[in-house]
Amino acid sequence: MKRNWVKWLCAVAVVGTLCTGMAIGASAEDKEVRVWLGSWWDGEVEWMTQKFAEDNPGYTLSIELQPIANYQDNATSAILGGSGPDVLSLDTLFLPAMMDQGLLQPLDDFAAENGLTEDKFVDTVYDAGRTEDALYAIPYRFTCTSLYYNKTMFDEAGIEYPTDDITIDGLCELSAQLTKDGKYGFGIAASKNDMANVMTSFVPFLWGEGGDFVNEDITAGTMSTPESIEGIKKWVGLYLDGSVPEGCINYAITADLFPLAMSGEIAMIPMGDSNIVKIDEFAQENGFEWGVCLHPGLVRAAGWSFTIPSSIEDRDGAETFIKWFMQPEILSMNNTVLPALKEAQNMGKWGDELYDIYKKQADQCKNAPQTPAWTQIQLIVTEELQNALSGSVSCEDAAAAMDERINEVLG
Repeated sequence: MKRNWVKWLCAVAVVGTLCTGMAIGASAEDKEVRVWLGSWWDGEVEWMTQKFAEDNPGYTLSIELQPIANYQDNATSAILGGSGPDVLSLDTLFLPAMMDQGLLQPLDDFAAENGLTEDKFVDTVYDAGRTEDALYAIPYRFTCTSLYYNKTMFDEAGIEYPTDDITIDGLCELSAQLTKDGKYGFGIAASKNDMANVMTSFVPFLWGEGGDFVNEDITAGTMSTPESIEGIKKWVGLYLDGSVPEGCINYAITADLFPLAMSGEIAMIPMGDSNIVKIDEFAQENGFEWGVCLHPGLVRAAGWSFTIPSSIEDRDGAETFIKWFMQPEILSMNNTVLPALKEAQNMGKWGDELYDIYKKQADQCKNAPQTPAWTQIQLIVTEELQNALSGSVSCEDAAAAMDERINEVLG
C-alpha cells in the first residue's frame, strides 16, 4: 500500500534548510528533539514524527531535512555557532574530520548500556565511527555495490554469466568479450563532478590487486607500489582498450551508467541497493533478464550514522531518539536506506531477496582511509586518474604524482 506522505516545511535560519513542525497531539510542555537528516528522508518524516511521539510521551521530534550540498560545512558551522541539532546524521566519509575537530561526543557508555555493540552491525560502518580512544557514531545505514549483469546480453553473446568467484581479470575479460556492435561489457565512472562515484568504481581494482591509497598509519601515499599500479592499469586499461564507453571519463554511476544499463547498452555495472528495485521493475516491463553477483575485489563500504554534537549539554533527548530509532522493528520501517543493523536487514521490505546480495557483499567491503584528509586524497586520485585515462601520462607517472601530492597533504 502506498502511503500518502505529508511534507512539513518550515524555515531554519542558520542553514536555510527544511524542518518539520510539532508532532500531532504534542503538548506545549513536551521536550523537542531536533534531528538532522538528509533531504532524501522527506518521505519518512510523518510516520517517524508521529511514531516517536506515541512511543515516547513527553517528547516531540523535529526532523530538519538537509541538502547534501555543503552538508558537512553547514553541520560544522551550526555546532560551532551553538545551533546544532540534538542528533546529527553523518556520512561515514564526514566522520574523520568531525571527530578530529572535537565536534562530536563519545558514545561508548550509551552504546554499551543499550546493546548497540559492534556485533549487532555491519562492522565496516561501525568501525568508521570510532578512533583508538572512543566511539562517536552509531550507524543506521549501510550500502555498497555488487556486480549487476544483463543476462539477456550474455545469452545473445553466448557467454556464461559471472559468478560470486569472479576475479578482476575475469571481469576485464568479460568486458572485452561483450563489447561489440556499439554495446559494451562494463562501465566505469570517472567524473570529477562526483568523486565518491569514482572511488566506488575504482577501489575494487585497487584493493583487488592488493594496493591502497596510503600506508597503515596514514602517513604516506602508497599509490606507486607495484600492487597499486597494477590496479590502476587494469581500471584505466578498460577505457584505453575501448571495453567501456568513451564517455566514461565524464560518467557517474547512477546518473550515467545506470541509464545505459537499463537501455541494454552496457552489460555489467557496479550497482547499489537503491537502484536494484528500479532495475528489477524496469526489466520486467521491458522483457529482459538480469542477475547480480559479488563484485570482484573489495568494494567501498559506505553508510550514515547518528552522532551527538559536542555543543549539546543535555543529551537526554538525543539518547532517547537514537535508542528508539535503533530498535530493529523501528529502523526496518524506513523505506529509504538499507539498515546497518543486521537484525533490521531481515525485517520489512529489507527482507526481500533482492537485498540479499548486499548483506553478502558486506563481507567483501572495506572503508576508505579514515583520515580528515580523505576529501583531498580522493580529489588528487581522481585528477591523476583522469590524466591517465586521457593518455597524457602513463599509469606509473600518474601513480607517482598521486603519491607526491598525497604526501604533501599528509605532511
